[in-house]
Amino acid sequence: MTAHAPADRAGGVHRQDPAQPGAVEYLAALRRYWWLALATFLVVLVVAVASLFVVGPVYRAQAEVLVRTEDSRQLFPRTGGTSAGALIRSPAAELVYVGSDVFQELAAEAAGDEAEVEVRGTADSSALVFVAEAGSPEGAREAAQTWAETYVAVRHASDVAETAALRDLLIADRDALRARQQEILQPVAALDEAVAVETDPVELSRLLNQRLAIQRTLSSELDPVETELRRLNTQIAGLDVDLRVLENAQALAYVSSAAELPEERANGSFRQSLLVGVVAGLVLAGGAVAAAQAWRRR
Repeated sequence: MTAHAPADRAGGVHRQDPAQPGAVEYLAALRRYWWLALATFLVVLVVAVASLFVVGPVYRAQAEVLVRTEDSRQLFPRTGGTSAGALIRSPAAELVYVGSDVFQELAAEAAGDEAEVEVRGTADSSALVFVAEAGSPEGAREAAQTWAETYVAVRHASDVAETAALRDLLIADRDALRARQQEILQPVAALDEAVAVETDPVELSRLLNQRLAIQRTLSSELDPVETELRRLNTQIAGLDVDLRVLENAQALAYVSSAAELPEERANGSFRQSLLVGVVAGLVLAGGAVAAAQAWRRR
């Protein structure tokens, strides 16, 4: 009876798939295609470094302006003001202001158009940050500093004009009330003239009593006018204090951190490009060797 070799059962014998190279096979392929790996690495490294000279350099500088807010008011001159919040700025409102077309045109005219400038607020801070990007370190620094100084000067002029305009408006209201007061007191004024020239004691007593009676009659109309006059005088006095404070151009904002000359490019340095080139070169070199090995098996 002929003996037959037992047939291989499915799953009984496991053989290594030659199409799945292991570490040994990969090292062998690397020895075989070392020239391809080296060439790929060098090409990627050269491209990464050369990109610094192809792409235009960008330098970034920034200047910081401290704004008078409720949190930073102790760092500025003391004010009287018309209220507890007199001469106080809001960082959010100032961001809207620096984004307005009027300010953008003034700042661009002062600094030129060689740099791009962005104004940012800082979290939990009373500062505005003017960030400038330009093709040269000097251009970036000058643009950031000029925009910051332009904001301080232009915003100060705006504050002075607004405060003076409000004061003029209140003075006009006060003058109108004074005219109304004189109109109401006209009967009393006429009696005052008569009292001034009267010499007869009896007639003088009668005139004084008549004046007192008229003044009592006019009180309901006169008191509100005089109350409003006192309020306006208080507000005008407060604005006078504010205008004296605003004689200082840095009363509400000043450049707290001047722009410095950037030392490195913002869009990549030689060290960064070299590091990227080395990492990418190693990865692509390994990929090139694996691709060559797979092509050889076909």
